[in-house]
Amino acid sequence: MGTCPKCKLRIRKNGNHIKLGSVWLHKICPATPAPASRRG
Repeated sequence: MGTCPKCKLRIRKNGNHIKLGSVWLHKICPATPAPASRRG
């Protein structure tokens, strides 16, 4: 479906998403143990 801009994870068709305009977002972003995108 796309990538959530908030958590940068792939959004799959599991019902945990909403559409804002043309952008898909997670309603509840899945918990990430360690956000790798923030390191350095």
